[in-house]
Amino acid sequence: MAGGAGGFNDDEDGISGINVTPLVDIMLVLLIIFMVTATFIANKALDLKLPEAESAAPVNPNDKPMNFALDKEGKLYLDGTVITLDQVAGKIAEEKAKKPGTSIAATIAADATTPYALVIKVIDVIRKNEIQDFALTTDPTTTPPTP
Repeated sequence: MAGGAGGFNDDEDGISGINVTPLVDIMLVLLIIFMVTATFIANKALDLKLPEAESAAPVNPNDKPMNFALDKEGKLYLDGTVITLDQVAGKIAEEKAKKPGTSIAATIAADATTPYALVIKVIDVIRKNEIQDFALTTDPTTTPPTP
């Protein structure tokens, strides 16, 4: 009879199996959460066709510059968030308040089809707000240089 008089099994076999159904349920939930968040992260990436340059150099990942980007429609982004040229001064002031006494650097990435005048406007606003260290982001040249 199952259970016996005292409610315990007198067999000394111990646990003969482990129910893995709760573990599988938890793993499926974690998988779904991972897939959903990965989709959101991938959608935030900007689709920029950067111009190529033979002198392109990698950026030091330890530097934390302000990352400005201009897409082919002329929208300005700061670290993936759409902003206007009028908001740039406030964002730079916020960054300076976070890091008093240090110089702030910036990177500017612009689609290859972005009008040159827009890139110059962004550079002008950045320099007016006392950021002198900035870099223009390019892709390395894929074709070999001609001699």
